[in-house]
Amino acid sequence: MKKYFTWEARSVTYCIGFKSKTAVFLIADSMTSSGRNQEIDEAFGEYTTFGEFVMEENKTMQDRRYKVFKLPGNVLVTFAGDVDNALEVIGIFTKELENGLKPITAFERVLSAGPFSRIELLVGFMEQDRPKLYSYNYMGNGQFKEEHSSIHLGSGREHEYLSDKSSQFVDFITNDNFGDGKCLVYALAYLQNFAIKNPLMLFDVGGFFFGGFVHTGGVQRMWNTTYLMYAVTQGNGERNLHLNYQVSLTRRDDLLLVSSSFLDHERIYLQEINLEEESPKLIDLEKRVNELRDDYWEGQFKFIVLLNQLNYGFTVCYMENKNRLSEIEIVTDRVKGEVRYRLSPDLVKYLLYSPNLKEEDIDPIWDRNNPAHLEIPIRWFA
Repeated sequence: MKKYFTWEARSVTYCIGFKSKTAVFLIADSMTSSGRNQEIDEAFGEYTTFGEFVMEENKTMQDRRYKVFKLPGNVLVTFAGDVDNALEVIGIFTKELENGLKPITAFERVLSAGPFSRIELLVGFMEQDRPKLYSYNYMGNGQFKEEHSSIHLGSGREHEYLSDKSSQFVDFITNDNFGDGKCLVYALAYLQNFAIKNPLMLFDVGGFFFGGFVHTGGVQRMWNTTYLMYAVTQGNGERNLHLNYQVSLTRRDDLLLVSSSFLDHERIYLQEINLEEESPKLIDLEKRVNELRDDYWEGQFKFIVLLNQLNYGFTVCYMENKNRLSEIEIVTDRVKGEVRYRLSPDLVKYLLYSPNLKEEDIDPIWDRNNPAHLEIPIRWFA
Protein backbone atom coordinates (compact mmCIF):
# COMPACT_ATOMS: atom_id res chain seq x y z
CA MET A 1 0.00 0.00 0.00
CA LYS A 2 1.25 3.50 -0.74
CA LYS A 3 2.46 5.73 2.03
CA TYR A 4 -0.09 8.26 3.31
CA PHE A 5 1.09 11.86 3.13
CA THR A 6 -0.12 15.02 4.81
CA TRP A 7 0.30 18.38 3.12
CA GLU A 8 -0.44 21.89 4.30
CA ALA A 9 -3.20 23.27 2.14
CA ARG A 10 -5.63 26.16 1.89
CA SER A 11 -9.06 24.66 1.48
CA VAL A 12 -11.35 26.21 -1.08
CA THR A 13 -14.77 24.74 -1.19
CA TYR A 14 -18.52 24.96 -1.23
CA CYS A 15 -20.52 23.85 1.81
CA ILE A 16 -24.24 24.00 2.46
CA GLY A 17 -26.14 23.47 5.69
CA PHE A 18 -29.91 23.20 5.96
CA LYS A 19 -32.68 21.70 8.08
CA SER A 20 -35.88 19.76 7.69
CA LYS A 21 -38.42 19.44 10.48
CA THR A 22 -36.64 16.35 11.77
CA ALA A 23 -32.96 16.59 10.73
CA VAL A 24 -30.03 18.89 10.03
CA PHE A 25 -27.93 18.35 6.89
CA LEU A 26 -24.34 19.25 5.98
CA ILE A 27 -22.82 18.77 2.51
CA ALA A 28 -19.46 19.86 1.06
CA ASP A 29 -17.39 19.31 -2.05
CA SER A 30 -13.96 17.67 -1.92
CA MET A 31 -11.70 20.31 -3.50
CA THR A 32 -8.58 21.68 -1.81
CA SER A 33 -5.93 24.08 -3.05
CA SER A 34 -2.34 24.87 -2.08
CA GLY A 35 0.83 26.27 -3.51
CA ARG A 36 2.29 24.23 -6.35
CA ASN A 37 3.14 20.78 -5.00
CA GLN A 38 4.65 18.34 -7.47
CA GLU A 39 4.12 15.39 -5.12
CA ILE A 40 0.36 15.95 -5.04
CA ASP A 41 0.23 16.60 -8.78
CA GLU A 42 1.93 13.29 -9.48
CA ALA A 43 -0.18 11.35 -6.96
CA PHE A 44 -3.55 12.66 -8.13
CA GLY A 45 -2.99 13.50 -11.79
CA GLU A 46 -4.72 16.00 -14.02
CA TYR A 47 -8.38 15.24 -13.31
CA THR A 48 -10.81 15.06 -10.41
CA THR A 49 -13.02 12.05 -9.82
CA PHE A 50 -15.69 13.75 -11.95
CA GLY A 51 -13.33 14.59 -14.79
CA GLU A 52 -12.60 18.26 -14.10
CA PHE A 53 -9.18 19.37 -15.37
CA VAL A 54 -7.18 20.75 -12.46
CA MET A 55 -3.61 21.40 -13.62
CA GLU A 56 -2.61 24.99 -12.86
CA GLU A 57 0.72 26.70 -13.33
CA ASN A 58 1.00 28.35 -9.92
CA LYS A 59 -1.07 26.16 -7.59
CA THR A 60 -2.09 22.60 -6.91
CA MET A 61 -5.78 21.73 -6.84
CA GLN A 62 -7.40 18.35 -6.32
CA ASP A 63 -10.44 16.69 -4.81
CA ARG A 64 -8.46 15.04 -2.06
CA ARG A 65 -10.48 15.56 1.12
CA TYR A 66 -14.06 14.91 2.14
CA LYS A 67 -14.95 17.56 4.68
CA VAL A 68 -18.05 16.45 6.57
CA PHE A 69 -16.92 14.99 9.92
CA LYS A 70 -18.87 12.85 12.35
CA LEU A 71 -17.96 13.79 15.93
CA PRO A 72 -18.86 12.27 19.32
CA GLY A 73 -22.36 12.95 20.62
CA ASN A 74 -23.96 12.69 17.16
CA VAL A 75 -22.52 15.95 15.85
CA LEU A 76 -21.65 16.78 12.25
CA VAL A 77 -19.25 19.54 11.25
CA THR A 78 -17.88 20.87 7.98
CA PHE A 79 -15.61 23.77 7.06
CA ALA A 80 -14.25 26.13 4.45
CA GLY A 81 -10.85 27.79 4.72
CA ASP A 82 -7.46 26.76 6.02
CA VAL A 83 -7.25 22.99 6.51
CA ASP A 84 -4.78 23.06 9.40
CA ASN A 85 -6.86 25.64 11.28
CA ALA A 86 -10.03 23.64 10.67
CA LEU A 87 -8.51 20.38 11.88
CA GLU A 88 -7.23 22.12 15.01
CA VAL A 89 -10.71 23.44 15.77
CA ILE A 90 -12.38 20.11 15.04
CA GLY A 91 -9.78 18.35 17.21
CA ILE A 92 -10.47 20.63 20.20
CA PHE A 93 -14.22 20.33 19.63
CA THR A 94 -13.94 16.53 19.52
CA LYS A 95 -12.07 16.34 22.83
CA GLU A 96 -14.63 18.52 24.59
CA LEU A 97 -17.48 16.41 23.20
CA GLU A 98 -15.67 13.27 24.35
CA ASN A 99 -15.60 14.80 27.84
CA GLY A 100 -19.39 14.77 27.78
CA LEU A 101 -20.07 18.45 27.09
CA LYS A 102 -23.09 19.49 25.05
CA PRO A 103 -22.25 20.87 21.59
CA ILE A 104 -22.79 24.55 22.39
CA THR A 105 -20.78 24.40 25.62
CA ALA A 106 -18.07 22.36 23.89
CA PHE A 107 -17.74 24.93 21.12
CA GLU A 108 -17.49 27.73 23.67
CA ARG A 109 -14.35 25.94 24.87
CA VAL A 110 -13.12 26.01 21.28
CA LEU A 111 -13.67 29.75 21.09
CA SER A 112 -11.56 30.28 24.20
CA ALA A 113 -8.61 28.83 22.25
CA GLY A 114 -9.24 31.11 19.24
CA PRO A 115 -10.08 33.17 17.40
CA PHE A 116 -9.78 31.16 14.20
CA SER A 117 -10.17 33.80 11.54
CA ARG A 118 -9.01 31.71 8.57
CA ILE A 119 -11.94 29.31 8.55
CA GLU A 120 -15.72 29.13 8.46
CA LEU A 121 -17.57 26.24 10.11
CA LEU A 122 -21.00 24.67 10.16
CA VAL A 123 -22.14 22.48 13.06
CA GLY A 124 -25.25 20.28 13.12
CA PHE A 125 -26.76 18.35 16.04
CA MET A 126 -30.02 17.55 17.79
CA GLU A 127 -31.22 19.30 20.93
CA GLN A 128 -34.34 18.03 22.68
CA ASP A 129 -35.28 16.18 19.47
CA ARG A 130 -35.00 19.37 17.41
CA PRO A 131 -32.42 19.87 14.63
CA LYS A 132 -29.92 22.63 15.31
CA LEU A 133 -27.65 24.33 12.79
CA TYR A 134 -24.87 26.69 13.89
CA SER A 135 -22.26 28.64 11.96
CA TYR A 136 -18.90 29.99 13.09
CA ASN A 137 -17.15 32.98 11.50
CA TYR A 138 -19.60 33.16 8.60
CA MET A 139 -18.08 35.56 6.06
CA GLY A 140 -15.58 36.60 8.69
CA ASN A 141 -18.08 37.78 11.33
CA GLY A 142 -16.29 35.93 14.16
CA GLN A 143 -19.59 34.78 15.66
CA PHE A 144 -20.92 31.38 16.70
CA LYS A 145 -24.65 31.66 16.01
CA GLU A 146 -27.70 29.59 15.25
CA GLU A 147 -28.98 29.52 11.66
CA HIS A 148 -32.64 29.07 10.81
CA SER A 149 -32.40 28.82 7.02
CA SER A 150 -29.96 27.29 4.56
CA ILE A 151 -26.44 28.71 4.71
CA HIS A 152 -23.49 28.51 2.32
CA LEU A 153 -19.75 28.63 2.99
CA GLY A 154 -16.65 29.01 0.85
CA SER A 155 -15.66 30.24 -2.57
CA GLY A 156 -18.71 28.64 -4.19
CA ARG A 157 -20.78 31.56 -2.90
CA GLU A 158 -19.23 33.66 -5.65
CA HIS A 159 -21.03 31.66 -8.36
CA GLU A 160 -23.96 33.59 -9.77
CA TYR A 161 -26.53 30.85 -9.21
CA LEU A 162 -25.14 28.07 -7.02
CA SER A 163 -26.17 29.34 -3.60
CA ASP A 164 -29.57 30.72 -4.59
CA LYS A 165 -30.62 27.71 -6.60
CA SER A 166 -29.31 25.28 -4.00
CA SER A 167 -31.38 27.09 -1.36
CA GLN A 168 -34.47 26.89 -3.56
CA PHE A 169 -33.89 23.22 -4.18
CA VAL A 170 -33.39 22.23 -0.54
CA ASP A 171 -36.42 24.31 0.44
CA PHE A 172 -38.44 22.32 -2.07
CA ILE A 173 -37.27 18.88 -0.93
CA THR A 174 -37.43 19.60 2.81
CA ASN A 175 -40.94 21.09 2.61
CA ASP A 176 -42.29 17.99 0.86
CA ASN A 177 -42.81 14.54 2.35
CA PHE A 178 -39.72 12.91 0.86
CA GLY A 179 -38.19 11.94 4.19
CA ASP A 180 -34.69 12.76 5.38
CA GLY A 181 -32.97 9.91 3.55
CA LYS A 182 -34.34 10.98 0.19
CA CYS A 183 -33.52 14.60 0.97
CA LEU A 184 -29.84 13.73 1.39
CA VAL A 185 -29.72 11.63 -1.79
CA TYR A 186 -31.58 14.31 -3.77
CA ALA A 187 -29.41 17.16 -2.49
CA LEU A 188 -26.19 15.31 -3.33
CA ALA A 189 -27.52 14.38 -6.79
CA TYR A 190 -28.62 17.96 -7.46
CA LEU A 191 -25.21 19.37 -6.56
CA GLN A 192 -23.34 16.80 -8.69
CA ASN A 193 -25.73 17.47 -11.57
CA PHE A 194 -25.18 21.22 -11.19
CA ALA A 195 -21.41 20.74 -11.06
CA ILE A 196 -21.20 18.80 -14.33
CA LYS A 197 -23.29 21.46 -16.05
CA ASN A 198 -21.42 24.54 -14.77
CA PRO A 199 -17.71 25.50 -14.66
CA LEU A 200 -17.45 25.52 -10.86
CA MET A 201 -13.68 25.02 -11.07
CA LEU A 202 -13.50 28.73 -11.86
CA PHE A 203 -14.57 29.17 -8.24
CA ASP A 204 -12.27 26.44 -6.88
CA VAL A 205 -15.21 24.10 -6.34
CA GLY A 206 -15.38 20.56 -7.68
CA GLY A 207 -14.80 16.85 -7.24
CA PHE A 208 -17.38 14.79 -5.43
CA PHE A 209 -19.93 16.04 -2.90
CA PHE A 210 -20.18 14.24 0.42
CA GLY A 211 -22.64 14.81 3.23
CA GLY A 212 -24.88 13.51 5.95
CA PHE A 213 -27.61 14.40 8.41
CA VAL A 214 -28.32 14.19 12.13
CA HIS A 215 -31.73 13.11 13.41
CA THR A 216 -33.12 11.48 16.54
CA GLY A 217 -31.74 8.15 15.38
CA GLY A 218 -28.17 9.46 15.25
CA VAL A 219 -25.92 10.38 12.33
CA GLN A 220 -26.39 9.10 8.81
CA ARG A 221 -23.66 9.84 6.29
CA MET A 222 -23.74 9.25 2.57
CA TRP A 223 -24.60 5.69 1.56
CA ASN A 224 -22.67 3.69 -1.02
CA THR A 225 -23.63 5.40 -4.27
CA THR A 226 -22.77 5.05 -7.95
CA TYR A 227 -23.27 7.96 -10.33
CA LEU A 228 -23.84 7.18 -14.01
CA MET A 229 -23.58 10.10 -16.42
CA TYR A 230 -25.66 9.77 -19.54
CA ALA A 231 -26.72 11.68 -22.63
CA VAL A 232 -29.61 11.31 -25.05
CA THR A 233 -28.94 12.09 -28.69
CA GLN A 234 -31.14 12.19 -31.79
CA GLY A 235 -30.14 10.48 -35.03
CA ASN A 236 -31.90 8.92 -38.02
CA GLY A 237 -35.23 9.70 -36.44
CA GLU A 238 -34.42 7.81 -33.24
CA ARG A 239 -33.41 8.79 -29.73
CA ASN A 240 -30.31 7.05 -28.41
CA LEU A 241 -29.18 6.61 -24.82
CA HIS A 242 -25.47 6.75 -24.03
CA LEU A 243 -24.05 5.77 -20.63
CA ASN A 244 -20.74 7.63 -20.72
CA TYR A 245 -19.10 7.76 -17.29
CA GLN A 246 -19.30 6.13 -13.88
CA VAL A 247 -18.19 7.34 -10.44
CA SER A 248 -18.69 5.06 -7.41
CA LEU A 249 -18.30 6.00 -3.76
CA THR A 250 -18.00 3.13 -1.28
CA ARG A 251 -17.65 3.94 2.44
CA ARG A 252 -17.11 2.14 5.72
CA ASP A 253 -16.81 4.41 8.75
CA ASP A 254 -14.19 7.08 7.90
CA LEU A 255 -12.63 5.22 4.97
CA LEU A 256 -13.88 6.03 1.47
CA LEU A 257 -13.03 4.32 -1.82
CA VAL A 258 -13.75 6.16 -5.07
CA SER A 259 -13.68 4.42 -8.43
CA SER A 260 -14.09 6.60 -11.51
CA SER A 261 -13.97 6.08 -15.25
CA PHE A 262 -12.27 9.47 -15.43
CA LEU A 263 -9.24 8.02 -13.62
CA ASP A 264 -6.86 5.16 -14.29
CA HIS A 265 -6.73 4.16 -10.61
CA GLU A 266 -8.95 4.04 -7.54
CA ARG A 267 -8.60 6.58 -4.76
CA ILE A 268 -8.68 5.92 -1.03
CA TYR A 269 -9.66 8.69 1.37
CA LEU A 270 -8.99 8.27 5.09
CA GLN A 271 -10.58 10.99 7.18
CA GLU A 272 -8.44 11.87 10.20
CA ILE A 273 -8.92 14.77 12.57
CA ASN A 274 -5.81 14.79 14.78
CA LEU A 275 -2.85 14.22 12.49
CA GLU A 276 -0.51 14.03 15.50
CA GLU A 277 -2.13 10.82 16.68
CA GLU A 278 -0.80 7.49 15.47
CA SER A 279 -2.26 6.51 12.12
CA PRO A 280 -3.85 3.08 11.69
CA LYS A 281 -1.36 0.29 11.14
CA LEU A 282 -0.84 -0.36 7.46
CA ILE A 283 -1.84 -4.00 7.76
CA ASP A 284 -5.17 -3.00 9.38
CA LEU A 285 -5.70 -0.26 6.81
CA GLU A 286 -4.98 -2.67 3.96
CA LYS A 287 -7.59 -5.07 5.36
CA ARG A 288 -10.22 -2.32 5.53
CA VAL A 289 -9.40 -1.15 2.02
CA ASN A 290 -9.79 -4.70 0.71
CA GLU A 291 -13.20 -4.90 2.38
CA LEU A 292 -14.21 -1.76 0.49
CA ARG A 293 -12.93 -3.27 -2.73
CA ASP A 294 -15.04 -6.38 -2.04
CA ASP A 295 -18.11 -4.18 -1.55
CA TYR A 296 -17.42 -2.48 -4.89
CA TRP A 297 -16.94 -5.69 -6.88
CA GLU A 298 -19.96 -7.30 -5.24
CA GLY A 299 -22.10 -4.35 -6.32
CA GLN A 300 -22.95 -3.32 -2.77
CA PHE A 301 -24.58 0.02 -3.60
CA LYS A 302 -27.70 1.38 -2.00
CA PHE A 303 -28.31 3.93 -4.76
CA ILE A 304 -27.46 4.40 -8.40
CA VAL A 305 -27.99 7.98 -9.55
CA LEU A 306 -28.21 8.80 -13.25
CA LEU A 307 -27.08 12.34 -14.05
CA ASN A 308 -28.12 14.00 -17.29
CA GLN A 309 -25.01 15.50 -18.89
CA LEU A 310 -26.85 17.64 -21.43
CA ASN A 311 -29.81 18.89 -19.40
CA TYR A 312 -30.67 19.46 -15.76
CA GLY A 313 -32.24 16.39 -14.25
CA PHE A 314 -31.40 13.19 -12.43
CA THR A 315 -32.92 9.80 -11.69
CA VAL A 316 -32.37 7.81 -8.50
CA CYS A 317 -32.60 4.02 -8.40
CA TYR A 318 -32.93 2.43 -4.97
CA MET A 319 -31.10 -0.89 -5.14
CA GLU A 320 -32.20 -2.65 -1.93
CA ASN A 321 -35.93 -3.15 -2.35
CA LYS A 322 -36.50 -6.79 -1.34
CA ASN A 323 -39.98 -6.85 -2.83
CA ARG A 324 -39.02 -6.21 -6.46
CA LEU A 325 -36.10 -6.33 -8.85
CA SER A 326 -34.01 -3.19 -9.17
CA GLU A 327 -34.24 -1.13 -12.34
CA ILE A 328 -30.48 -1.61 -12.81
CA GLU A 329 -28.50 -4.82 -12.63
CA ILE A 330 -24.79 -4.51 -11.78
CA VAL A 331 -22.66 -7.15 -13.53
CA THR A 332 -19.03 -7.31 -12.45
CA ASP A 333 -16.01 -9.28 -13.61
CA ARG A 334 -13.23 -8.73 -11.10
CA VAL A 335 -10.70 -10.74 -13.09
CA LYS A 336 -11.15 -8.58 -16.18
CA GLY A 337 -11.72 -5.44 -14.14
CA GLU A 338 -15.09 -4.79 -15.79
CA VAL A 339 -18.35 -3.42 -14.42
CA ARG A 340 -21.49 -3.26 -16.56
CA TYR A 341 -24.90 -1.77 -15.84
CA ARG A 342 -28.03 -3.31 -17.36
CA LEU A 343 -30.98 -0.93 -17.34
CA SER A 344 -34.56 -2.14 -17.36
CA PRO A 345 -36.74 -1.28 -20.39
CA ASP A 346 -38.90 1.00 -18.22
CA LEU A 347 -35.87 2.95 -17.04
CA VAL A 348 -34.45 3.26 -20.55
CA LYS A 349 -37.81 4.52 -21.82
CA TYR A 350 -38.00 7.09 -19.04
CA LEU A 351 -34.48 8.38 -19.70
CA LEU A 352 -35.09 8.59 -23.45
CA TYR A 353 -38.33 10.48 -23.02
CA SER A 354 -37.97 12.44 -19.78
CA PRO A 355 -40.94 14.72 -19.16
CA ASN A 356 -40.74 18.27 -20.41
CA LEU A 357 -42.91 21.21 -19.56
CA LYS A 358 -45.81 21.78 -21.91
CA GLU A 359 -45.11 24.50 -24.44
CA GLU A 360 -47.86 26.73 -23.04
CA ASP A 361 -46.33 26.45 -19.55
CA ILE A 362 -42.85 27.53 -20.59
CA ASP A 363 -41.80 31.04 -19.63
CA PRO A 364 -40.67 33.01 -22.71
CA ILE A 365 -37.14 33.29 -21.31
CA TRP A 366 -37.05 29.69 -20.11
CA ASP A 367 -33.82 27.94 -21.08
CA ARG A 368 -33.14 24.35 -20.04
CA ASN A 369 -29.40 25.07 -20.15
CA ASN A 370 -29.71 28.08 -17.86
CA PRO A 371 -28.92 27.27 -14.21
CA ALA A 372 -31.10 30.18 -13.12
CA HIS A 373 -34.10 28.01 -13.94
CA LEU A 374 -35.02 25.38 -11.40
CA GLU A 375 -37.46 23.17 -13.32
CA ILE A 376 -35.62 19.85 -13.40
CA PRO A 377 -37.15 16.41 -13.89
CA ILE A 378 -36.54 14.14 -10.90
CA ARG A 379 -37.56 10.49 -10.72
CA TRP A 380 -37.22 7.90 -7.95
CA PHE A 381 -37.30 4.20 -8.84
CA ALA A 382 -37.62 1.88 -5.84
